[in-house]
Amino acid sequence: MTLYRAYRKATLVALSLLAVAAALVDLIGWWSWSSASAQLAISPDRGAVRLAEDRLLELPSAIQRSRRLPVRELGSAPTDLAFAVLMCRGVDQRRWMPAHAAGSTNLARGYLLAGDLEAAVPVLDDALVRDPTNAYLHRLRALILMARGEISSALENLAVAQALAPDQREPELELTPENERAVRLRGLELQRDLYPRRRIQTGLALARELRRGGDIEGALVILMENEDHPEVLLERAGWAVEAGDLEIASVLLETVTDQRSAPRSLRARAWAMTAITRDLDGDHAGAVEAAFQALHLDQNSPYAFVSLAGLAERRGDYDEALEHLRRAWGMSPSDVGLLVRIARVAERAGKTPDAVLAMERAVEINPASPELAVQLVSLQLRLGDFTSAAMTLSEALDRHPTDPSLLAQADRLRRDVGIR
Repeated sequence: MTLYRAYRKATLVALSLLAVAAALVDLIGWWSWSSASAQLAISPDRGAVRLAEDRLLELPSAIQRSRRLPVRELGSAPTDLAFAVLMCRGVDQRRWMPAHAAGSTNLARGYLLAGDLEAAVPVLDDALVRDPTNAYLHRLRALILMARGEISSALENLAVAQALAPDQREPELELTPENERAVRLRGLELQRDLYPRRRIQTGLALARELRRGGDIEGALVILMENEDHPEVLLERAGWAVEAGDLEIASVLLETVTDQRSAPRSLRARAWAMTAITRDLDGDHAGAVEAAFQALHLDQNSPYAFVSLAGLAERRGDYDEALEHLRRAWGMSPSDVGLLVRIARVAERAGKTPDAVLAMERAVEINPASPELAVQLVSLQLRLGDFTSAAMTLSEALDRHPTDPSLLAQADRLRRDVGIR
């Protein structure tokens, strides 16, 4: 019994020492990776050398943390050093984390940096096998395929990335307007299948995109797949109002307002649109009644205040319209279309600082839109703020160097500055 107790005690001591040793190794790996990453941010050259040569970074704990390899800072290092870091870390990651995509991703980056496109594709395909829902990997593959001249396959990868993560923009790729639209359309088609719970919202977005491109028939086909859904009825009513067919719009809107089972927010939106329809039809009293009916159903609905703003705007009271739009903005702070409307109404009301603020917010929310940048530049030029216009143009042209509308605004800026 005494021998057993001594053996048990010795075993516990050995296990404790092993646990301490493992914790110490883990701490050393963590410290090595943290200090090397910090050095890379301060001095890319020295940091890259350390990331490529420090043997402590081969410890499992360091390799696990190397998934967060700061590629942006690494881009400031000399190409040969950046290549060495990507290859060393990529090989270690594939060896110690075979189920993770980080190793193959970094190897693909390294081959791409070296210009070896043939070697980059298979390792990137390997990364996508491990993580097929990674939008960054699909965009990286598209970048490589475009460099190889395989445009169709590249656009398909971009569409998949768009479907998986619409806001993913890295790595950045420059596309023609036609290809950008093709990617958006295909991405929305794929998104309907990937996210069936959002099929209605994605279908509406796809229909709007088709309509913007002039494919009215195709857009209606998409809408008719769910023709009785309240959101689809509202969309069709909005299109009818734009086409001047107020009778059809009224019928569609009444279908929604009479649906007691529909969410109050949607019924409030239908009443708000009814206010606009009645006002356009000359029934001003009925329009006000419909707007307040929308507020009664949902006091937090921005649509009710937008409809009240529309009523005020049509009778020339831009100050009141702006107040209603501000209230709507407080309820829907990321609505870019609302911000554009606020800018337009504020300029008409003579409140140019409010107009500029609204357009600047719109560009901040959606910096990838050249159309919004064009509207902001145009506003700044109308106000004579050439310095701000030049800064806005510079940032937008960095993102879209070949956009015709932005280039036209650049010519306008040169002419206006030259005249003055």
